[in-house]
Amino acid sequence: MPYLKAKHLTAYGKRLNQESVQDNRTLINNGREIRFQSEADLEYYIESQFNTIFAELILVKRQYTIKTQRCDLLCCFKSNKQPVIIELKNEEDRGIVAQLIRYRKALLVKKPFIEQIDYSLPIKLIAIAPSFHEDNYTDKEASKFENDFEFLQFSIKNDNGSAKFKLCGRTHDILYPIFGLPENSTSYDISNNSLPVFTRNFRSRLPLEYRNDFDALRSLLIIQPKVKEMVSSTYRKILYGTGEGVNHKKLADITNTGKGIELFLWLPTQVETKIKVPIARFGLVLAENHNPFSKDSIVEWVVCTKTNIDLKEKQNPNKNLTFNRQGMLKWSKANMYLAQATMGGGNSFWLLLYLLKGITPPINNETTRWWESYRTQTPTNLGWYVDLAIKTWNYRIK
Repeated sequence: MPYLKAKHLTAYGKRLNQESVQDNRTLINNGREIRFQSEADLEYYIESQFNTIFAELILVKRQYTIKTQRCDLLCCFKSNKQPVIIELKNEEDRGIVAQLIRYRKALLVKKPFIEQIDYSLPIKLIAIAPSFHEDNYTDKEASKFENDFEFLQFSIKNDNGSAKFKLCGRTHDILYPIFGLPENSTSYDISNNSLPVFTRNFRSRLPLEYRNDFDALRSLLIIQPKVKEMVSSTYRKILYGTGEGVNHKKLADITNTGKGIELFLWLPTQVETKIKVPIARFGLVLAENHNPFSKDSIVEWVVCTKTNIDLKEKQNPNKNLTFNRQGMLKWSKANMYLAQATMGGGNSFWLLLYLLKGITPPINNETTRWWESYRTQTPTNLGWYVDLAIKTWNYRIK
């Protein structure tokens, strides 16, 4: 199923989409840290505050592409025109040194903006991120351009509901609202903002009584790290993940067809092989007349499937015992999901134990007793499954 891209928008649609991007810029509080919702938002913020944050530099070009290599910020020093490449990361990235070295080579080959930049001087390579992996420092030391590198670590702090951006010992205001602050602080709900054009069209096809709950569910999904929102060309499917291809990670998708609205989540699953992170796509069959997006709705069946849900299978008890190729029961009663997903033990059990309790091997008798009781009484409210999918997502992409 093809998904819509920005190129499919009319001029009017592109303007509306840009307005939505402006309206939806937020910071995300995930309980451990405050971060930008996306790397694009970080780039936009740095660009808008560039003269304040980097008073000694001139911003020559943002997102400049040279021979398929695209650097975030191409700059130079005001004093001597020395070239500077700045790469921005919204999270830790182990490959940032190699990335900057590739940009450096491409820049020296083409030497753009020759009037503004003096290429006789060494190119300064700056990485800006909330944290740096030890591999970054190893790669930097191994590079013959070690003296040209500079790692700058930033942080974002909450100051009575207002965000502060700290870099190089200086603090700057961020005017974006913060989503996910504790209840007693100034908080923010991104569902109050205007939606992107494609999402707006998908939402308009939902029954009126479901739209507010869709907004709330969308807010939870879209704020997760690296999540993109993709809408099908028919406006009947919306996908949340890193991309639409088979090699991309997925978090959730929603279909709205003549057969009804179905929510699918990527959850831990039983597998017969030793897959490190066993994940599969599950459709959730709710109790009759329950809202497909409300966290309080009751889930009756959990269906492991790569396609849509065929309710005729549920009505046939023999097919309820069908197993997929990975060894997972295709149709599981919701309160038996954990038991079915860990039927063979192994990696599925350890993954779920970590996601639900934060426990890694070995386990003690108390944990064993808790698990034996809990696994046969899996919660059946939709919110529990959404929460598990989000925990699974964050485990997979970290």
